[in-house]
Parts: sequence; structure tokens; C-alpha cells
Amino acid sequence: MSANPTNPSETRPSVQFNPYAPGFDANPYPALEKLRTEAPLFYWEQGRGWLVSRYEDAVAVLRDNKRFSPDRAEWEFASVLGSAAMVPELAELNKNGLFALNAQDHARVRKLVSPALTPRAIERLRPEIQAIVDEILDGVAAKGRLDVVNEFAERIPARVIGSMLKIPKGREELFQDFTNAVIKNVLPGLVAPEEQELLRRHIREGIALVGETIEDRRRNPLESDILTTLIQTEEQGDKLNKQELLSLVAALIVGGFETTVHLIAFCVYNLLQRPEVLAQVKTEPELLKNFVEEVLRFDNFGKLGISRYALEDVELGGVRIKKGQMLLIMLNSALRDESTFDKADVFDIRRNTNASIAFGHGAHYCIGANLARLEVQIAVGTLVRRFPELRLVKPPSFGPHPVIRRMESLEVDLRSPSA
Repeated sequence: MSANPTNPSETRPSVQFNPYAPGFDANPYPALEKLRTEAPLFYWEQGRGWLVSRYEDAVAVLRDNKRFSPDRAEWEFASVLGSAAMVPELAELNKNGLFALNAQDHARVRKLVSPALTPRAIERLRPEIQAIVDEILDGVAAKGRLDVVNEFAERIPARVIGSMLKIPKGREELFQDFTNAVIKNVLPGLVAPEEQELLRRHIREGIALVGETIEDRRRNPLESDILTTLIQTEEQGDKLNKQELLSLVAALIVGGFETTVHLIAFCVYNLLQRPEVLAQVKTEPELLKNFVEEVLRFDNFGKLGISRYALEDVELGGVRIKKGQMLLIMLNSALRDESTFDKADVFDIRRNTNASIAFGHGAHYCIGANLARLEVQIAVGTLVRRFPELRLVKPPSFGPHPVIRRMESLEVDLRSPSA
């Protein structure tokens, strides 16, 4: 595609892009393929940003921290749709978040929390996660039917994060509301006006609750506790300030909820659509790790990807990106790019997924990726092991969401028809 070098609104696009069209959530891939082949860098008027749909361009942007920033304050529309469009408390929180910190401070803060999120550290949570999953399934087993989204997937991450941060029980739903509101505010210009006031209330309540949780732990420190360790680091004064601490804990909560809920649901759906893959997972449980990675690649639950903002005028893929413009890295498209993934439209449980960028790439690679992977592996593996006759009742239903293919329900039978 050719683009006007100074005014993207004058561009005559060769394709139309509407992620809110009927059927897009269920199957966005024909539309994404059209983007990749006909307009791999496409200025999307509604979202006020460039859609980056090819793998090569996506990686180039994600690894280039000198010319592209994840900080929304750099956006040309920041004064209208950046902090100004946010709840003031969320705008303040974001100023001290990992995406807004300069490279040196980002590395410092990330280094402080990373030891608690390594594969080895996360593996120690396995017994707790397993107990949570077992308890949830114990409660639904007698029904014989399960809504995977509402009765299973949505109930796991809240309890896992609560256990990990030792948050008092009973606050899970409040944190869930907070998380949903923050995710929807990723691109506030796409949130329906009638929904904004409720989201603002959930954000204010959530931030206040994070603050209360920190202060309670400050008064009552615990041994071998990630939150206590972070608080003590903040109290030392030279490693982590109070605002960074609040932003970091909030990020752990938000990141720990949404990704895992949707990944569990999409994994179960993809597994039950493919009897041959389900049979493989039953006979070779060790394939489950690769299965999760292939679902992330093949059927990514993101609708619009992750954002970056140009720090200077940049030439990318033959298109001039102006300083301050937003790029939306369409992971769901890049991970189906035939130039990188052989037979990209084929689900292959034994595929080498080393090239996957499902959790990002470079300095801002998702710090919670190991936790999400372990939760999903345990959740899906336990469901299949305990209910080997598991089968779909009907296709999933999807609900409106500005940035995620939000699976609203996924009904399954836990027993065979003859049971």
C-alpha cells in the first residue's frame, strides 16, 4: 500500500478494516490475511493509528526501543485521548508504570520483580494452582455441564493472583472489575460513552484497593512474600519509589487476570474442535505445553494487538510513520504470517514455536508469561484428565469488547451422551 507521507487521512486504502463487524470475533483471519497481503501497514481512521500486520514489521517495531515507545504520553492524540481521557488516578498510575519509565528505570524496576516470576519461582506455585483448579472442578462436577468461561476460566486467575500476593479472600471480584476496566481503557477512544462512567468507578475502586493492600502488608509483613519484598525494597528508598510500587502491583494484578482467562477458554475451544489433537494430549500430556503455544499463535484472543508510538519520523515497510503516531502491532495477524510460519493456517501441536511473539518481544516481553502458561497448562490438563469425555455443546458466544475477542460463554458437556 502507498501512503501519503504527511497525512494518513488522505490515504486511499485498498482494504476496509472493521474489527467490530459481525463474525470478526469468531474468525478474524480472512480480514487479517487481506491486511497482510494488500495493506500490511494500514492507517485505521477509527483507531487513529497504523495497523502493523506482518511478522517482520512487528518484530522490527517491538525490538526498536530508540524509535518506538510503549508510553501513550508520546501519542499525537495524547492530549485528547491519552491521560486526558483517563480517570486521573489511572493516568497517574501509568506515569510510573513499566511502559512509561525510561530505559534505565524500566530495567531497574523489572530487575526487582523478575526473580519472583522466573520459571523456577513460578513452578513453586504449582501445588497451590492445582488445588485451586481441583476445588473449582469439584464444585461443578455433579452438574455434568460447564460454562468454561464463567464457571472455570474466570475463577482461576483471580484466586491464583490472590494467593500469590496473599490478598485477603473476597476481593477477587473487585480486582476482576478493575482489570476489565483497565484493559478496556487501553484505547479509550473506542469505549462506548455509556460505559465510561462505570469503568471509571471500577478503576478508582481498584487503585484504592491496591493501595490498601500495600499499606496492610506494610503493617503486617509476611515471610517469603513477593509483596513484602517489594515493599521493603521501596522502603530502602534507592531501588523502588512508592508510585512505582503501586504501579507494579497493579500491573501484576491486571496482567495476571485477563490474559489467563481468555487463554484458558481459547485453549479448551481449540482442543475440543480437534478430536485428533485431544487424543494426542490425552496420550502424551507433555504435549500440552506446546499445545498452549500453538493456540497463542494460531488463534490469538487479541483483537487489536499492542501499541507503540513513534518517537521520530520513521520509514517502515515503504510507509512513512510520523513522530507521535500510534502503531498497533497485530499479533493475531503476525503469528499467521506464512513468511515466518510454514503452513501458518494449519494447527500443528508439534510446531516449533520459538519464533512466537504472543507475549511480546524485547525489553517489554510480558513479565507474567510464565505464570499464565503454568495456570493454563494446569487448568486445561486437569479438565481433560478428570473429564476425558469432555465435548462441546455449541460454538462459543462472543461479547462486545474494544480490544479483545472476548469469549462470553463456552458450554461443554463433562460426560459422554450415554453417561
